[in-house]
Amino acid sequence: MTPPHAAALRLVARNLDGKPRRPPLGIAAWTPTADAIAVLLDAGGGGDPGAIASVAAQLPLAAELPAGTPVFVLGRARARRSFWRLFARDVAISRAARCTALLVRGYVGIGADEIEGDDLAWGQAP
Repeated sequence: MTPPHAAALRLVARNLDGKPRRPPLGIAAWTPTADAIAVLLDAGGGGDPGAIASVAAQLPLAAELPAGTPVFVLGRARARRSFWRLFARDVAISRAARCTALLVRGYVGIGADEIEGDDLAWGQAP
């Protein structure tokens, strides 16, 4: 599968504390004004971080974005445990949960694959 083209990415997350991880797709740095979006999921807050409802709640609604906006969902959710975060590991979120969450939020052209070492799911606003 081929993901939508993105020359730059804007990082979206519930909590952007600390240094953000590197952007996927071989992009050198995050661009706050980019049209394409990468979503870093948050595994904190209780409940199952891999549940479709939990993943979907963290994605922007497709209807709120300009038509054709690509959205990439990163495969590992950030573990958030305040002090213990130093010892916490990121949590893998299944491709099925991420793709289904994209569908629930109204995205089209949904796919997933490992690209340049990053596990990504993606969709586009209709």
